[in-house]
Amino acid sequence: MPNPALQSTIQRLWERGETAMRQKNWREAAKAFEEILALEPGHLPAMLKASSALLQLDQYNKARARLMSALAVANHHPGLVMELGRKLRQFHEPALLLDLLERSRFIANAPPPALTEMALIVSSIGDQETALALVRRATQLAPDAFQGRYLHGTVLMFLGRMEEAETELEACIRLQPDFPQAHWVLSRLRKWGEHDHHVERLRQQMAKVRPGSEPEAYFSFALHNELHDLKRFDESWQALERGCQVKTKLDPYHERSTRELFSRVKQICTPEFVRAAPREDAYTPIFIVGMHRSGTTLLERILGGHSLVSDGGETYAFTAQLKIAADHKTEHALDLQTADRLVDADFVAIGRGFIEASRWRAKGKPFLTEKLPPNLINAGFIAKALPNARILHMVRDPADTCFSNLRTYFSNAALYSFDQVSLANYFGHYRDLMQHWRTVMPERVLDIAYDDLVRDTEATARRIFDFCGLPFEADALRVERSSGAVSTASSASVRQGILTDRGAAWAPYQAHLAPLLDRLVELGVMERPA
Repeated sequence: MPNPALQSTIQRLWERGETAMRQKNWREAAKAFEEILALEPGHLPAMLKASSALLQLDQYNKARARLMSALAVANHHPGLVMELGRKLRQFHEPALLLDLLERSRFIANAPPPALTEMALIVSSIGDQETALALVRRATQLAPDAFQGRYLHGTVLMFLGRMEEAETELEACIRLQPDFPQAHWVLSRLRKWGEHDHHVERLRQQMAKVRPGSEPEAYFSFALHNELHDLKRFDESWQALERGCQVKTKLDPYHERSTRELFSRVKQICTPEFVRAAPREDAYTPIFIVGMHRSGTTLLERILGGHSLVSDGGETYAFTAQLKIAADHKTEHALDLQTADRLVDADFVAIGRGFIEASRWRAKGKPFLTEKLPPNLINAGFIAKALPNARILHMVRDPADTCFSNLRTYFSNAALYSFDQVSLANYFGHYRDLMQHWRTVMPERVLDIAYDDLVRDTEATARRIFDFCGLPFEADALRVERSSGAVSTASSASVRQGILTDRGAAWAPYQAHLAPLLDRLVELGVMERPA
């Protein structure tokens, strides 16, 4: 029989917790929901609310434990599965998320908006085939929902199905002409020629958006891409400059934070610190690091073509273990507070946690790639936690790398990339950090020149395979193969094979790039261009 007095108390506590959540009084909210759980330990909504409040209080491990408790008692109602899916992604638990989807039969029971959102979540963790199944079901049920058509097209692009992707993106634009992300993804899909570009359509939409808004930034980058393909470089630069200016104001970059973080990491990661005792693991991780747009996707594509290697894509799986060790929520690959807390961390536990959490991505193969370029800052921690891990560092011409960063819309992943001087300064910090890794652990990191990889591919691949402990396989060099997903900014270009003509794309814009090029010269990372 229900206890009316108990239910009344729980209701009162629930209302108190909800009020505190609205007021962002996270401590009071956590207290209210924890009091409910003391009275009724299996109160599932209170577990989820407590997890959210505790995370806001930066009590990462308690918040994660509450989520795991909720997962253990959850039913398979689509709304609940959706909420659990959001939180499992937040805590970097992709294997648990995929298992939950399968057990709950979510794809058969959920409504189209939930299917689309879940497809986005699953795509973000790298399982593009499952994401495709979810979003295809959503578009079958609701063909006029433009968000579903957009995501359908994006996932198809990741899977290399470009013609189908174009069809879905155009369908999205017909349904919602002012949806900027669809125009932006379409602009990246292939090179556009004189008879099939969308310049006037983009200009018309740009004229309607609020100045200084995120849609203006998306439309500007899309317009830049298409004008660049048409070699209308003056107009293309105007669009790029406009997009960068908007994004810089929307999401300012704080270089001081980067400088302090990189300095602290170098201080912590001495030769003695990064040294690790030998240990056998279930498989060998291969970490691919470097600047964004330095060729990391091409390198993973080659490695992923090897019969002994599973291409794991870009994930924050290693950062997830650092969060647990530091009991701290960091938004990116690393932050200063996490670095400080890692000084006395249990790196054996970090390594074993990574191996176990990423086992599903290895798919039974003896090698797994992890291609997250910002892991360059974690290289010392990776070496200490995973003594068998290989670390591959892609090196590309500074001007080529930086210009490619400047013209790529990274959302919030690389805020330094929208300002020329900030971008050059970041490149300088990155270069200094990589030199530190060469000094403190010279045998753990292999530098790979992008130019060598594209111009002398077989010899360079042999050197890479040898460093990783892999036999040479010529078929791995066929990066244009249809198999496998590529969920990065290079998803379209890498399908074209190994391209040797991508250097000096910045040259037509040289007069506009003086702040970037001059600063790179001042930093000593390149000679002044002719």
